[in-house]
Amino acid sequence: MSDDMLIHFSSNSSNQSDQSLPTKIAKLEARMVGKAPAQQQQQQQQQTATTWSAVSTTVRSVAAAEELAHESTSSDSDDDNGGEFLIQANTQKRQKLQEDNNSAVFEHVEVVADGRQKITEATELKAGSDVSRKKHGRGRGHSGSGRGRGSRTNEQTRGQLSASTVSPSNGQLDNMNYKENRPKEQVRTDNRSSLEEEVSSLRAKVAALEEDLRKSRQEAADYQNLCRQLEKELKELKDYEQQMKPKRTKMISDLLISVSKAERQEARLKVRQDSVRLGNVGVIRAGTVISETWEDGQALKDLNAHLRQLLETKEAVERQRKSLKKRQSDKGDGADTESGVQEEDFFIQDEIYKSRLASIKREEETILRERDRYELEKGRLIREMKRIRDEDGSRFNNFQILNHRYALLNLLGKGGFSEVYKAYDLVEHRYVACKLHGLNAQWSEDKKQSYIRHAIREYNIHKTLVHHHIVRLWDTFEIDQNTFCTVLEYCSGKDLDAVLKATPILPEREARIIIVQIFQGLIYLNKRAQKIIHYDLKPGNVLFDEFGVAKVTDFGLSKIVEDDVGSQGMELTSQGAGTYWYLPPECFELSKTPLISSKVDVWSAGILFYQMLFGRRPFGHDQTQERILREDTIIKARKVEFPSRPAVSNEAKDLIRKCLTYNQAERPDVLTVAQDSYLTYTKK
Repeated sequence: MSDDMLIHFSSNSSNQSDQSLPTKIAKLEARMVGKAPAQQQQQQQQQTATTWSAVSTTVRSVAAAEELAHESTSSDSDDDNGGEFLIQANTQKRQKLQEDNNSAVFEHVEVVADGRQKITEATELKAGSDVSRKKHGRGRGHSGSGRGRGSRTNEQTRGQLSASTVSPSNGQLDNMNYKENRPKEQVRTDNRSSLEEEVSSLRAKVAALEEDLRKSRQEAADYQNLCRQLEKELKELKDYEQQMKPKRTKMISDLLISVSKAERQEARLKVRQDSVRLGNVGVIRAGTVISETWEDGQALKDLNAHLRQLLETKEAVERQRKSLKKRQSDKGDGADTESGVQEEDFFIQDEIYKSRLASIKREEETILRERDRYELEKGRLIREMKRIRDEDGSRFNNFQILNHRYALLNLLGKGGFSEVYKAYDLVEHRYVACKLHGLNAQWSEDKKQSYIRHAIREYNIHKTLVHHHIVRLWDTFEIDQNTFCTVLEYCSGKDLDAVLKATPILPEREARIIIVQIFQGLIYLNKRAQKIIHYDLKPGNVLFDEFGVAKVTDFGLSKIVEDDVGSQGMELTSQGAGTYWYLPPECFELSKTPLISSKVDVWSAGILFYQMLFGRRPFGHDQTQERILREDTIIKARKVEFPSRPAVSNEAKDLIRKCLTYNQAERPDVLTVAQDSYLTYTKK
């Protein structure tokens, strides 16, 4: 009977704990949470029910095991004292085990419920309250000694029921703790092993990094030592460079001077030799007037003598031929055989005279060509003699080093107020052209200041020009109070003036590529923010480098076109300056101040092109500048005429006509002419 009741109460207690305990805990948790949302309370109740379902299962297992232990250890004695002693002993044992088991159970609940601390605290409060009530009930049983056996049985049953719902037996508790702790220990062991492996790996990496760091520090130290060594060597090299720079500069300048001296000697020797062959400058004194005259050399004398001899021979042959014709006409008509023979002899003799005259003409043409060649050589000789004379009279002919940088070598040419020397840049190590501007000491201060302003203006224009077909301006500096220098790009070739004097007529192909290069430079001048009018375009201002590239130079008369200038152009304030053969008609207008534009350079380019193709200037070729100005030659040049020879393409003639359009308004500007198909090269 007692066993059935125990099982029944155990079953009821188990069912009741399964159903009511989670509900009570949920209500308690809801009171603790307060005004939590209904959905959050429902989720918490579901989680709590799940947790306590697992707890109830564990409690039922413990109760069943305790019932088996109770059946094996208890007796069926009806002795009240023995039963009460057994109930008290078991009750004390269950209380002790219950305290240990509750902690383990609730630790398990914490793991399952993912750390829900509020539910665990409420459960502990509930369990403690139940234990207090059980103790209080047992106290009431002890005080009521007058109760019978049924009363003791009920107390025993309630004690067993209470113990069975909370506390398991010692064996099962140990077994459960072992099963629960075993995975934890295994996890800890596995975690410890993995951590140890990771620590070992990290230590190995740290050791490797420390080794790399040590090597890097060693390399850095080596590099620092190397840098210090290189810096020391560099400093020594710089010191050595500073020490050797004067010596090297002197060595280079001495070498250049020796070469220049040799070139001077060679030039003078060649002049002496050519003077014997071609002629020399003689001095003629007529009272107090001393003038220079040219005396031909032996080669020219021989050529002239040969030419005179041919002319005498030609005149003699022509006289004989005339005499023969006169005798033939005097004899009249003859009918005999002898007269027929004389007529045949007459024709033979006349043919001989004709043949001789043709031979004399060929010889004459050959001598004339040779004399022209000698004349060209004589012109070069005269220019070289003038250059040598100017070089000997220059105060810079002693190989000076200007501005501690430019070593003057040989004179290239001399103008009105300037000298141009070939020089060597000892810093950039290149050849340059030094243009030395000298002020006449007899000039007034106003004239000196005007010349200086003019030179500074030219420098300010030229220094900003950087183009393949324009001579570069490298530097400018003052030499003394009356002299300053501009350093220009050196062109080792001739200028166009020397080329045309050596070869007056150029093939159209060569002339075309030269004029194309000139227009390339003019296009650059007219595409700048501030347009520039060259105004002094002539053969002497077109230079060639060693590769034949044409470059425009000398911007002494150039004009800067201001932004506010209209389409008609700017006022010409320097009327009368320039080279008259190459200036357009508007520059000679005297009734009013002329207006000029880039069309001035278009006219000048047309004159240059015409001169290269036909060997002469189209207007005033044989006239001096004074005669051109006096006779208004350019003002009257309304139409350009082309000679029959040499043959020139129609495209070249059309370009010349465009450039030499008389009316300034109708003449195209530089950018318009540049679009002409003749000035462009395309792949055919």
